[in-house]
Amino acid sequence: MKMLKFVLVVFALSFVWCGTGYALSADDFLPPAQAGSAQKAELLEVKDEAAVKTEVDPVLKLSVTTASNVQDSINRVIEKPKQGCEIVYHPGGGYVFVATGTGTYKSDYPNPVATRIDQRNAYVIAFMNAKAEMAKTVGEIVFRGAANFDSKIDTLDTEIKSLRNVEQELSESQMQWVRKVLKGFVTYAVFDDGKAKVDVVIVSSPKTRGQYQRNGADSVSAASLNEGINMLIAEIQNGLVPPVGGRVIDVPGTGEVAFVGFGSYIVRKDPEADVQAELDLQAERIAGLRATDALTGIILGDDTSWQANADETTRKQRKDFEELQRSDQSVKGSETEIKEYENRLHEMRNSVRESTAIKSLRGGVLPPGIMRKTFMDDDEYFAYGIAVYVPSVSEAASSVSKEMDDAQIVKPQGVAPSKPSSTKGATNADPALKIKKGPSGVVEQGL
Repeated sequence: MKMLKFVLVVFALSFVWCGTGYALSADDFLPPAQAGSAQKAELLEVKDEAAVKTEVDPVLKLSVTTASNVQDSINRVIEKPKQGCEIVYHPGGGYVFVATGTGTYKSDYPNPVATRIDQRNAYVIAFMNAKAEMAKTVGEIVFRGAANFDSKIDTLDTEIKSLRNVEQELSESQMQWVRKVLKGFVTYAVFDDGKAKVDVVIVSSPKTRGQYQRNGADSVSAASLNEGINMLIAEIQNGLVPPVGGRVIDVPGTGEVAFVGFGSYIVRKDPEADVQAELDLQAERIAGLRATDALTGIILGDDTSWQANADETTRKQRKDFEELQRSDQSVKGSETEIKEYENRLHEMRNSVRESTAIKSLRGGVLPPGIMRKTFMDDDEYFAYGIAVYVPSVSEAASSVSKEMDDAQIVKPQGVAPSKPSSTKGATNADPALKIKKGPSGVVEQGL
């Protein structure tokens, strides 16, 4: 029975991809990144202004935003996207972390493909920055700082004048480092100004961290999973698929949450049709790989490390003279030669070097039953991929996998094989014949 359910679900995923008309739905919150333009504006509005408050939480000792629903709280803290991480309180209990990252790109390259590459890279950088901001908030930061001040005064007095050299140098250095394995975070919203700047907002809530209830595997029905997957596909069709990250979708009737990873890749262009077909396939393959990679980070963990260094040096000088090295090394014991300036030298220099390094590592073994799909956008500029993890589907797939391992397809010795069909009249194909389209469609068979 489990095998039948799993097959029905996978068949439903393939069948409903072209379907429409399913309503958007989410029990906890509906990420605006998945809505159409009109819905997106509405989803970003704060519905109950009177209930929104920002105050110091007695447990965290930090400013926490609260509202009658979690979406209002999130929308308040991202009204003006700015890189960082905010904390909001979930009405059902627990804390929600809202992290924003920023990336930039050049929008006027002569080659439009280069512009799209730079644009997508901005999403990736913004996504990594958002993860780093979340890691800095939920993880422990290692910090090291130093400050040094040097001062030196040289004086030279003769019978007719007094000369002074005063030098001061201040240097400051800071290093911060954090490493945290993030789990259960999803893309909540993305903002692209179309010119130079991209913001990506990710959210980690009690629900996305797996604190949900579900029924037993035996109570899962193909119809309820089909409904949930239909809703998932419709949401993706109706709105924006973020180039990075992932999200969660409720599976009605099971109490489960489906975890979805997104991937994307730029579609290169070529005037020859066969080459273009290969480029399209390449784009979808890579988008699919990246979707699986994103899903891995969400459900297995994303090992994120962030390091920042800042070094600043300020040097001030007021000099009346400088000492010169003697060119004649044979003369020893003589006084140092002095070059006197006509006017006192005033100089101030400040130099700053700042660096940031973010690493995001994922790895592990995904459970069986991961469902994948790739597709192009309307303009065929980008290929997108999604990878979906539904716990009950993975359990069903695991059962199927065990049945495959235990199956004995090869008959025992002594059983007569079936009589082969006749090959009378078979001939080799004439290579000069025009290639015709081969059979296409679903092979009907009892599975």
